[in-house]
Amino acid sequence: MGWLFRYVVLVALLSLLGLTMVGRAAYRYFASDLPDLDSVSAYRDQAPGVTRIHAADGTLLAELAREHRAYARLEDVPEPLIAAFLSAEDRRFYAHNGLDFRGLARAAKANVKSGTIVQGGSTITQQVAKSFLSDQERTLERKVREAILSLRMESRVGKAAILEIYLNKIFLGHGAYGVGAAASRYFDKQLDELTLAESALIAGLAQAPSRWSPVTNPELAQRRRDEVLFDMVEAGYLETSEAEAASAEPIVLAKLRDPFRWRAPFYAEHVRQVVGERLGPEAVLSDGLVIESGTNLVLQAAADHAVDHAARKLDRRQGWRGPVAHLSKPAARERLHARMLSEYGEQPFVAPERWLLGLVTELERYEAVVDLGAVEGSLLLRGANWAAPYDPRSGENDKTIGDLRRALEIGDVVWVRPHLNAEGELQRDDERGTFTLSLGQTPRVEGTLFTYDHGLGYVEAMAPGVDYDRSQYNRATQACRSPGSVFKAFYYALALDEGWQMDDVLEAKPWEPEPGEEWNPRNIDKTIDGKVLLRTALIKSLNTPSIRLFLAVGIQDVINFARKLGFTTELIADKGLSLGASCVHIDELTGAFAVFARGGSRRDPVYLRRVTDKHGQLRIDQRHPFDGAVDIAGRIDRMAALASDPPAQLVDPRTNFLISRLLREVVTSGTSTRANSIGAPAAGKSGTSSGHFMRDGRWDDLTTDTWFVGYTSRHATAAWMGFDDRNERSLGDEDASYTTAIPLWTDFMKAVVADRSHERVPPSTPQGIGTKIVDATHGGPPVPGMPQATIYYRFDLRRTPAEH
Repeated sequence: MGWLFRYVVLVALLSLLGLTMVGRAAYRYFASDLPDLDSVSAYRDQAPGVTRIHAADGTLLAELAREHRAYARLEDVPEPLIAAFLSAEDRRFYAHNGLDFRGLARAAKANVKSGTIVQGGSTITQQVAKSFLSDQERTLERKVREAILSLRMESRVGKAAILEIYLNKIFLGHGAYGVGAAASRYFDKQLDELTLAESALIAGLAQAPSRWSPVTNPELAQRRRDEVLFDMVEAGYLETSEAEAASAEPIVLAKLRDPFRWRAPFYAEHVRQVVGERLGPEAVLSDGLVIESGTNLVLQAAADHAVDHAARKLDRRQGWRGPVAHLSKPAARERLHARMLSEYGEQPFVAPERWLLGLVTELERYEAVVDLGAVEGSLLLRGANWAAPYDPRSGENDKTIGDLRRALEIGDVVWVRPHLNAEGELQRDDERGTFTLSLGQTPRVEGTLFTYDHGLGYVEAMAPGVDYDRSQYNRATQACRSPGSVFKAFYYALALDEGWQMDDVLEAKPWEPEPGEEWNPRNIDKTIDGKVLLRTALIKSLNTPSIRLFLAVGIQDVINFARKLGFTTELIADKGLSLGASCVHIDELTGAFAVFARGGSRRDPVYLRRVTDKHGQLRIDQRHPFDGAVDIAGRIDRMAALASDPPAQLVDPRTNFLISRLLREVVTSGTSTRANSIGAPAAGKSGTSSGHFMRDGRWDDLTTDTWFVGYTSRHATAAWMGFDDRNERSLGDEDASYTTAIPLWTDFMKAVVADRSHERVPPSTPQGIGTKIVDATHGGPPVPGMPQATIYYRFDLRRTPAEH
């Protein structure tokens, strides 16, 4: 029998050895490519952050992230919140070594008892381990690897670090990852501001964020919250009375409003794109960047309002395109009435500037009654007499109607807002006792304002369209539009640089087309004898003398000069360029005029002042040394950076003075005198672009673009109006920049210059500039009784003005 015993022992030893070898091999297999524990330990540094874009005053413009997180150190997480998670998820967290079979049995019993999953079987350590593993692995293999990683983490990372990772990595619904993000998302609070009940609610979301969501399932969320509170009693963290008091607390969620949509969406989106181009898209979504932009929210609001007002005004002058909808059935009207009650409440006119959808319920020649839910309004003819039928074939504006029934029917759904008197107060219909209304419609015509501080370089406001929700197209940076006569400023500047003088005489006779040439430009103003001073040709924006000057200077030289000023779009080398027939970007056009404002040097528009990441590392710094937010050390650094890369001098200071002087006279006595009313010295150039379009088998001449680009001693600003589709309709047969873009620019610039000091434009006369008085019509010595003009001219500094 001895041999049998020895045989059994040998087999047992061999089996044990085999199992050991298989176990070691299996362990090596499952553990071979587990995550490095150093990466687990360093999760605080590696965790994706939320990128935030701020205005110049620090106001939040947008939050960008693949996962919404707000990392919190364990010592900053309140004890009640930690206790709530431990009670609900892993009561024996501090007792087990990463795997808890007793906890698994307890969770199974509780889940069977309740009929649903109220407790998880995995420990917090296992949940953290699971989050570092691939979702593609098979279930059994994943569980083994999860267990191995959990044991390793417990031995090398430690309980505190594991718990901190868990509280920051767990998904808690509605885009919130981690307890900090959840506190912000659901209650708009910091962690230390949470109540006991709120802490329990957040902890209760861990098992099933969608099922227990207080946003979509408030009753289930309250039930789950109460379960967590009494779990905390069971675990010894609370007294029963404390849990009962907390369970009586109602759930009050924060009504969060996404700042992106209502502060500066165009600007924030452009900043996102610029940072993505500089640092890469992944950095924007993961690096937790703090982006300080140049946005001035006061000016941004003024720009948005000015564009909306100007677009609606012009759109209304073009005619009525009909109601939003027509409801003929009583049931549909009742549903709309209920919806209005819900949306507008008892007082729909709290914000008088807000447009509201209303239902026409009564209609006569001079008045319509409009239902707005809780109240009715009176739409009088004077508030809708502009509503003549819209005709895309016609360029005639300002048609009117004398009978509301020509535009409306009972059952029409229309946009209205309260009519305000001169003092900005709501007006009442004395007969009905209701507020009087004005009729509106969503404009098709678009407008753009772009302004930047040409001294600091910061783009302070950008309003590239009427409504971001309707169109995200950034007309300030993406649109390529014909600048019309605005382009004249550049080749006049080149002519002055090449030796032409303000009092040189240009031929202003009608253009004589070459054989086969259909192009036949004309002047708006007529001249007495077909001759005009160069000065007058620019400030009156005369076409035929300008074309002749353009050709004399040289087409390619003009293109080269424009390139030097920053234009990147295709500039077609033909005569049409003299009248701005090629297209340009609005931001580049503004930057080119800023060269004149700056005395001939260039500073590119700056959207990003500074960008740092979640570790505080500086990624981009474009702040100007005189930025009020820059500290002394930063100012020294920025002055050094500016000294090593100073703005390039692109235009001779004397030439720049001459063109700036002429552009100033455009505003004081030329085609753009309305712009002289802003409250500060300004210079600039207007432009109106037209096109010859084939529509429905026939050629139509359409006014497509109107402009004013101007500057003060502090800001360069462009205003543009037009249709995105040039073929839509003429802006107006009798409309040009002076009825559209110049009023838009002027209204906005009044807000820009308010409460700021400004220098004259141009600010000073450089050496090498002389003056003389000439006859304003023909040049030469002034003639008694005839108009005179002060002419500035450039001379060689080696000679005196008298020698010229």
